[in-house]
Amino acid sequence: FLMGISTCPMCGCPVRIARREDGSADHYEHIEQDERHHLPNPIPPVLEDFLRASRAGKKTVAVVGADWASGPWAPFGEIEVWGMNQLHGYPWFKTEDATRWLQIHPKWIFTQDNVHGHWDWLQKDHPFPIYMEMVYDDIPSCVKYPLREIQNDLKNIVRGELPVKKIFSSSFNYQISLALHEGFERIEIYGVSLLGGGEYAYQREAMAYWLGKADGMGVEIWLPDSCALLVEPLYGYEAVRKGDTGELLTESN
Repeated sequence: FLMGISTCPMCGCPVRIARREDGSADHYEHIEQDERHHLPNPIPPVLEDFLRASRAGKKTVAVVGADWASGPWAPFGEIEVWGMNQLHGYPWFKTEDATRWLQIHPKWIFTQDNVHGHWDWLQKDHPFPIYMEMVYDDIPSCVKYPLREIQNDLKNIVRGELPVKKIFSSSFNYQISLALHEGFERIEIYGVSLLGGGEYAYQREAMAYWLGKADGMGVEIWLPDSCALLVEPLYGYEAVRKGDTGELLTESN
């Protein structure tokens, strides 16, 4: 068979297509996540032009996650780009163009596995601040994340008699809230899909909150098509789900 790389029309993920000698497709093979990060994934030129025009003259930040479907599209070198965790080890992430970093996990996590040499990387000097839970003497570029100052802005949702302030279920929440706290006018989100269950399921709620808060503040948000947030059909108008199970209900004949 002749092998070539293509994109699944259903999910957008890269797949390896096995073709017969006459050029017809025989079957496809799944490409593992780690291998994807070594494949080229340039942003479509029309979309790139659209984003540049949309952000022109606005204080804009690109928040970048690890999802290959849109992460490589980040506008490195054009605006502020915020990285996180072990992104410096991804082939497509241009760490030299990052302007800030976030590593909000407790120290025992990021010193334990040293994925992509992350712990070694943290102990080096960098030209950008690394936001962390606290300041560590052995991490020269770290600064304390201003959690209390940002939580002081959360006053309007009250449970019982106390305002709800623990609306942070992923690293992205800390980055978006920091951008709002600092008065950014536009936030572009790359490398974030939040597909599937597991950890991504519990992250969606707070992520949707921060996007809604940004919208209410007049801050523009851009999401890639591959992001699973805010894509559900209109309840009642387009679809109805059973409340306790989420089962999609259809009209009986």
